[in-house]
Amino acid sequence: IQFRRSLVGDRWNAWLHLVRRLMDVQILDQTDKISWRLTTDGLFSVKSMYSVLINSGPLSRTLHI
Repeated sequence: IQFRRSLVGDRWNAWLHLVRRLMDVQILDQTDKISWRLTTDGLFSVKSMYSVLINSGPLSRTLHI
């Protein structure tokens, strides 16, 4: 990969962090599947979302939902 501008400082560190994360990604020739990790069957439910929100304590204002 080539960039028009040099990556220095925090941008270089962010690039290295991204590359490290992408090295663990495995792309398979299969159809995509959405899985909700808050339930055992992997299906979304309002109850599971509500339960996590209620039991997790106060939410940070910087948290994006």
